[in-house]
Amino acid sequence: MERFHYLDNSLERPARMNDPLDYVPHALCQRAAEVVKSYIATLPETWQAEVAAGKMMGVLVCEDAEGRLGFVAAYSGQIGGREDWPWFVPAVFDYLQPDGYFKEEEGRISALNAHIEALQASADFMAAKTRLQQLREEADVAVADFKMMMQEAKARRDARRRQPDVTAEEAEAMVHESQHQKAELRRLKGRWRERLGAAEAQLRPMADAIGRLREERRRRSDALQRWLFDHFVMLNTAGVGRTLTDIFRATPQGVPPAGSGECCAPKLLQYAFLHGLRPLQIAEFWQGRSPKMEIRHHDHFYTACRGKCKPILEWMLGGDVKDGRKGKDGKDEKNEVDVLFADEAVLVVAKPAGMLTVPGRSGAPSVESWLRERYGEVHMVHRLDMDTSGLLVVARTLAAYHSLQRQFLARTIYKRYVAWVEGVLPVGERGTISLPLRPDPDDRPRQLVDHEHGRTALTRYEVLRTEGGRTLLWLEPHTGRTHQLRMHCAHSEGLGMPIVGDALYGRRADRLWLHAAELHFRHPVSGEEMRFEEEAFYPGGQS
Repeated sequence: MERFHYLDNSLERPARMNDPLDYVPHALCQRAAEVVKSYIATLPETWQAEVAAGKMMGVLVCEDAEGRLGFVAAYSGQIGGREDWPWFVPAVFDYLQPDGYFKEEEGRISALNAHIEALQASADFMAAKTRLQQLREEADVAVADFKMMMQEAKARRDARRRQPDVTAEEAEAMVHESQHQKAELRRLKGRWRERLGAAEAQLRPMADAIGRLREERRRRSDALQRWLFDHFVMLNTAGVGRTLTDIFRATPQGVPPAGSGECCAPKLLQYAFLHGLRPLQIAEFWQGRSPKMEIRHHDHFYTACRGKCKPILEWMLGGDVKDGRKGKDGKDEKNEVDVLFADEAVLVVAKPAGMLTVPGRSGAPSVESWLRERYGEVHMVHRLDMDTSGLLVVARTLAAYHSLQRQFLARTIYKRYVAWVEGVLPVGERGTISLPLRPDPDDRPRQLVDHEHGRTALTRYEVLRTEGGRTLLWLEPHTGRTHQLRMHCAHSEGLGMPIVGDALYGRRADRLWLHAAELHFRHPVSGEEMRFEEEAFYPGGQS
């Protein structure tokens, strides 16, 4: 097999397959990735340029039927409009063949697009559309002017009626004037309705024709997407095939997202199952520039996406996909909470890294469940990411909860974090990061930077010191978006330096080195200013 690339057969092999959704890249995968990068360097410049623009690559270390060690490699999507480049595994279903149904139907849909664009740009359509818009604007102005005249006339009549010398005849004339103006307004509106109706009648046949073409385009596009997903048949470890349509039917969205089945992990596993290779370890790594909205760093390894890949991989690998969240050395992190302050209204606690703030679907311990067992009624006012450690204020009564909520909404509660980031910044530097964020629907819980649809997110930072190629920061979030500090540190429009140990936006380490170190708020009962600091320890043993 020209796509199976042999490795040193004497290398130690892992006991079992890793989880594509939660892993540390194995040394064999790292070695295979280096081979892939060396091979890419031998390819034509056009090929290398597309990879340099940003591409996810993947490797799957396997054993062949004779027990020899090797790997197969893949790229996500297409390169140069092709999914069948030699040396890499092919697509699960190659729908890009020039004479295939997909390309032919895609051509028909493109022809519909061209027809729609031509009709919309035609002189008759543009003239009729412009004429209708002009008439609507003229109608609005004419009616508004007449209403303004009526208001002025009414004001004059009301002022006259308050005068003591107004006669009965004059009062009756004012009533008639009011009635006449109201009737004239109705006639004015009627005349404009007639003119607008005539203009709409002139535009309607062309608009209806465009609407029918749009509906045909939508119908054809939907049918082509269904046809495509029905032809992606994914194999599992037992060699049983299942279409993407079937795999995603039980998911919340009910249908596969665009691009499903074209990521590296499904392609690699499909090839292995088809060719009798036994998967040992899988890994995906980014090459080239990061996309503008999401965070991808050159040469960094990433887990498979959840929106498009998780349902597929759960089918293909079954029990080998657990999507677990483990701490250092695969062990659960500390599940104890330090209570720093307690009275009848509030608790202030220090959450350990690796512990949920509130209960999740996994049933793992959380700060809330831990506190309920010991204090009874508690109300979580705010949260920290599971991987983040540090200070939380918790209400013990509904009255305290609402008081603290009002303080959060008014942004009078002060929070400050410390974090180590990858890279070096000048000591003493201060700045503000403003990058709007929104969730990535295809890869939750990842966030995206979206300047059009994202929610405002603002963070202030100060550089404290540097050590060993890393920088220690103060971080002050002035909004509370999901993963705000992690995104603002890692994204190229922010600091461009991921927080140490950030497996989502940087590199995995023994933990995420982000800690909620300061918390100030007003006591919900006494009104006293409450200030708490929690010491954090970081790589190298320094706080």
